[in-house]
Amino acid sequence: MKSRMFIILTFLAIGLGYWWLSGDAEPVHHGAVAKTLNAEVANHQPEQATKNTPQVKSVRQSERHIPIEMTDAASKVAQLYEQQLRHAPYSQPLTLEDSDRLTPNHFYPVTIPTQDIEQVLTLKVSQYRFVYPEPIELMLTGSDIYGATVMVSEVDSNKVLITQSLLEQEGSYIASIPGRKDFPRALQLTVRAHVRGDEIPVVAQVQYMKPSAELVNLEQARVHGSDLLIDARLNVQEAGIYRVRANLFLGDQPLSHVVARKRLSEGVQTLPMKIHQSVLPNHASGLKLKTFVVERMSGSPQEKARFGRSKVSEFALDEVDLSDLQRQAYTPSAQEQQKLAFLKQLGKQ
Repeated sequence: MKSRMFIILTFLAIGLGYWWLSGDAEPVHHGAVAKTLNAEVANHQPEQATKNTPQVKSVRQSERHIPIEMTDAASKVAQLYEQQLRHAPYSQPLTLEDSDRLTPNHFYPVTIPTQDIEQVLTLKVSQYRFVYPEPIELMLTGSDIYGATVMVSEVDSNKVLITQSLLEQEGSYIASIPGRKDFPRALQLTVRAHVRGDEIPVVAQVQYMKPSAELVNLEQARVHGSDLLIDARLNVQEAGIYRVRANLFLGDQPLSHVVARKRLSEGVQTLPMKIHQSVLPNHASGLKLKTFVVERMSGSPQEKARFGRSKVSEFALDEVDLSDLQRQAYTPSAQEQQKLAFLKQLGKQ
């Protein structure tokens, strides 16, 4: 949740910086209502000036003022960013509360009531995002179901692509829909359940896409200064800037969220992944990487990110000797320090 809040406030601060440099800042009215951290700042509408009061815009930089709400938001962004810079951005600490990172492709079940308000139907899908040729697996649960069908359609046009029956299995109804190369990205799943003579629809949406790259394997980890370095080998179908993410565990305990980025061309490519010593224990026994996500990042606002597959589900780091690590604190780069200084300056306006 902290990461989501940081992203929201970062976008706000970026817009704030652009707004400041554009020369459109107006004096803030002291009667303006302050917004809280739960992203309300993004929806704030400036207090409109009355028709009878002319507004004079200062041309001098020194007389520009940032609204108090935005100043407070920038200050909070600076605090969050400074806290994050205590650890390397490529291996931030991870806890059991970080569900969005621990299960990044989780599908949240859809539940609706039946005629009996005390009974519900629940539709579960194996994941939210699918990459060809993965099948779409789903399960319908509830009381008094005597049959169900699923209709797969295109979200934009409502064109029906597949219709098939669900099979009863131990009190539940399941289906496995084969993947297709021609599936559109946005798919709608409409399950029609027959309950006590009524047909009850349960609707869910998922994403389906062609793979952009595949994570083939990882090379043996090695120590490099204060970092543990692991080379990831990818088979790239479409060139672009790639981000590979994974979670570091010690047994069942999450330690760090590991992120690596690099521009890759087509073919077999290598992308180095780093883990800073600040999130590593003294011994490697029980260390492993899991939850790999391969993403071709968006190159423009009009382009959506695309995802790939991973042949690697888990990678053990038992054999590396962590005693060779240089146990030095992370030093932010010059660019990171400039970003922090900029945010702090905005917070003081």
